[in-house]
Amino acid sequence: MNSTPTEAGSPLLLDDSAASEAVAKAFDQLQAWTASWEIGTFWSETIAVLIAVVVVGGVCWIANCIAKWGIKTIALRPLRKSKTRWAQAIIDQKVLERLSHLVPVVLLAVALPAFAAYGVDTWLRPAIEIYAIFVLLLTAFGLLEVGEEVIAQLGLDDKVPAQGISQALKLVLTFVAIVLMMSVLFDKSPWWFLSGVGAIAAVLMLVFKDSILGLVAGIQVSANDMVRVGDWITIPSKGVDGDVEEISLTTIKIRAFDKTVSLVPAHDLVTSPFTNWRGMSESGGRRIKRSITIDLATIRFVGRDDLQRYQKFTLLKDELDRRIADVDAWNTEHQVDTTEQINGRQQTNVGVFRAYIEAYLRQHPKIHTEGFTFLVRHLQPGPDGLPIELYVFSNDNRWVPYEGIQADIFDHLLASVPEFDLAVFQSPSGRDVAALKST
Repeated sequence: MNSTPTEAGSPLLLDDSAASEAVAKAFDQLQAWTASWEIGTFWSETIAVLIAVVVVGGVCWIANCIAKWGIKTIALRPLRKSKTRWAQAIIDQKVLERLSHLVPVVLLAVALPAFAAYGVDTWLRPAIEIYAIFVLLLTAFGLLEVGEEVIAQLGLDDKVPAQGISQALKLVLTFVAIVLMMSVLFDKSPWWFLSGVGAIAAVLMLVFKDSILGLVAGIQVSANDMVRVGDWITIPSKGVDGDVEEISLTTIKIRAFDKTVSLVPAHDLVTSPFTNWRGMSESGGRRIKRSITIDLATIRFVGRDDLQRYQKFTLLKDELDRRIADVDAWNTEHQVDTTEQINGRQQTNVGVFRAYIEAYLRQHPKIHTEGFTFLVRHLQPGPDGLPIELYVFSNDNRWVPYEGIQADIFDHLLASVPEFDLAVFQSPSGRDVAALKST
C-alpha cells in the first residue's frame, strides 16, 4: 500500500525521512496498545487511526499557531524596527504569515507513513503537495504585492506600471502552479502537460481571443511605457479625455474632467490612435495657439502723428524708435519720395500692433521666452479678415491657471486693438442690422 513517490514518477515536493520512520514506529506501538484491549482487530485499528488523526491534527494546529506566534514576535520584530518601506510592506501584506501554513504541511508529510498501511497516502500525499504549491503561490503573490506597494510609496507608480507587471507575473505563476498541481494530481511529469499546450492553443485562441488580445496589449503598454498613472490622455475614437487612474493588465481606468470614469481595453491603446499629454506636462510649458482676426478695412499706413502717439506706449517706445530710425535711414539712402505713403518703406498699424503683441508677451511673467517656440504671425487672410496668431507657451501647464493666463492675455489684446485704429472682425449681429435700419 505504501508506494514510494520516485517509483511512481511523481515530481513530489515532500519525501520520507528519519522522522517519518519514527512516526511509523510510534503508530505501530499505538496499534499494539489498542490491540491489547481485546476488542477485535477492526475496532482496535479504527480507534488507533482515530487517535492518530486527532493527535496529528492537534499537533499541526498547535504548530501552525506557534509558527504564527514566532513570526509575529521574532521574525517581524527586526522588520518593524527597520522602518524601511519594503519591511513595512512585508508586514502589511502578511507574507511571512502565509509561509506559516507550510509548517502543518511538513508535519503531515512526516506523519504520512503512519497511515500508509491503509492506503491513505495515495490521496493524502498529493493533497499535501497541492496545498504546499498553493501556499507558495500565495506567498509569491504577497511578494509581488509588496513590490507594488514599495513602488507606490516611492512615488514611482507614475513611471513604472507596477500593477500591470504584477498581474502579468501573477498569471505566469498561476499557470506554473496549475501545471505542477495537475502533475501531482495525475502523477505525470510537468513536461507531459506542457507538451499538450500546443494542441489546445488554437482552441484557446478562438474562445479567449479578446482576453488574450487584452493580455498581450497590456504587456505592450507596460513594456513600452505608453501610458502611466497620472497621464492625461485623449482617445478621439472612444470619446475619452481624462487622467489615467489605474492600469491593469487588460484595462485602463480613465477619469474624465467631469469626474466620470471610463474603462478602456488596453487593446484599444495599441490599435487606435491616442494622444498622451505627458510630454507637455513634463516640459513645464503649455501651448497657447489662438488668433485675433483683424478687419481688413481698418488696415492702413500710419503717419508721423500716429507714430508719435504710439511712442507713448511704454512697451512700444524702444522698438518704435529703432523701427523709425531704420525706415528713415533706408528711405534716405534710396532717395524715396515720402510724400506718397506707398513709396519706400512705411509703417502700418497692423505691423505696429503685431510688434506691441510681441513686446507685451515678452514681458509677461507667465510666458516662456526661451527654450520654447515664441511666435506672433499672420495667417492667410480670408473672408473673415486677417488672423494674427499667437503661438507661445505658458510656464504653468495646469489646466485652470493655464486658461486664466490665456484669457488675461486676450482680454488685454482685444481691448488694445482700437488703440491702433484697428477693428476686430465679427459677423453682423442683430444690433448691426438695427443700426442700419435706423440710419
